[in-house]
Amino acid sequence: MEFAYYSLAVIAAFAITRWVTENFKFHVRSKSIWLHHWIIAVIAMTVVLVLKIESEIVWGILTGVALEGLGRKNWSILRK
Repeated sequence: MEFAYYSLAVIAAFAITRWVTENFKFHVRSKSIWLHHWIIAVIAMTVVLVLKIESEIVWGILTGVALEGLGRKNWSILRK
């Protein structure tokens, strides 16, 4: 059943992240670097991995957020 929770968390996080990114202008950026939400999700995944958190829901949410960002056209780190 853990895989079911993971899968549902991926789908829900993907859909919610898509809605949030299309309706709100939230950016973490400087003049040269742009931290897209997929990058933030990968950083959070690294922290969760180091902390050895094994929650399928946490991993599903972070995976859904990262996958939603990677599906977009402009996802580079450096600003143009």
